[in-house]
Amino acid sequence: MKQQINTFLKYNLSLLGFGLLMSFFSSFGQTFLLSLYVPSIEELLNISNTEFGTIYAVATIGSALTLPWIGGYFDKIDTKRYSLMVVSGLFAALLLLSFSYHVIIVVIAFYGLRLFGQGLMTHTSVSSMARYFSTDRGKAIGAASLGHPAGEAVLPILITLLIGSIGWRGALHVSSLSCIVLVAPLALLLLNRSKTRIRAYQMQTHAVKSRQKKVRIMEVVRQRKFWIITPVIFIVGFTNTAIFFFQLKLGEAKGWSPEWVAGSISAFAIAGAIGMTGIGTLVDRFTAKKLFPFHMFLYMMGLLALVLFEHRLVYPIALTFIGLGHGTGRTIKDAMLAEIYGSDNIGQIRSVFITVMVISTALGPIFFGILLDMNMSYTIIFKGVLIVTLIAILNGLRRI
Repeated sequence: MKQQINTFLKYNLSLLGFGLLMSFFSSFGQTFLLSLYVPSIEELLNISNTEFGTIYAVATIGSALTLPWIGGYFDKIDTKRYSLMVVSGLFAALLLLSFSYHVIIVVIAFYGLRLFGQGLMTHTSVSSMARYFSTDRGKAIGAASLGHPAGEAVLPILITLLIGSIGWRGALHVSSLSCIVLVAPLALLLLNRSKTRIRAYQMQTHAVKSRQKKVRIMEVVRQRKFWIITPVIFIVGFTNTAIFFFQLKLGEAKGWSPEWVAGSISAFAIAGAIGMTGIGTLVDRFTAKKLFPFHMFLYMMGLLALVLFEHRLVYPIALTFIGLGHGTGRTIKDAMLAEIYGSDNIGQIRSVFITVMVISTALGPIFFGILLDMNMSYTIIFKGVLIVTLIAILNGLRRI
């Protein structure tokens, strides 16, 4: 087994590196990193937490509605050109936010960051792995997705240091500059070194693409399998974002210090990385369709821990199970979409499901916020999430 993995990495390192690069820098548009700029922007605009949450939700939902259209172009144009377009969009959004002095500019900038960062950088990474790998698709998606936990572990520290030394605008300038001087050149270099595998795919699918039927979004949505897959994707994005968005308030309610809560995030990142890579071999052996949605039982164990226990050790333990469920689920879901729908339209198909995920990340904090404002305890909220999660699992057990 070890020799097989070493051989796999040896002959595919450049293409895997491209996927890892794109998923790592998708962090620039993720909630855990953007939240570091929130206090400064709230002070600049003199707005409340609720008002900022509304701005964030509007920008996120707007990006989700745009995603299927732009995401579908992955199937139509060269991977290099598509990657440069996405990185350029992320650069422009970061730069725009750094020059924000009005709420309208902030909304547009956050829209761009959520679209090109969270949405399309991840989309490009995973869609490339799903397209160019067939027999080792699970391992490839798992390896490339390691960029997400790596970003969660490294970038908040770097951005916090930058904000402390050169201010939040300066931190955004450095981030935007890195897109041009680091991400774009490195992405092109890694794709150039992957020409053999890319050309093999192009030759294999040339005849098929000439007869390929265009995928329509509403056709995907009307299919039974869409409604089997979607609830699981939705509940994970919904709950994860809400937990991290309100984690300091959760800690306060449970009697945990802010330092303990912040430090516990590393458990989620490490467990997510283990889940993403560890499940890859099983996906290649048993297929993702057979493993879906059993990963959600790990996720439920994490939620159950938050319901039953108050000790501070429960938070990193709960995040470990939630991270394992989240990590294994990412690899399973992305591999399964290629298994079910094929790799020729993977860009369009994935963009539809990413839209569901992005919308869920916008709605999670809103619903949690409403329930908390109604003085509902976290225990009751998580009990409700557990019930909905169980329903999603039972629905996902139906044959796809």
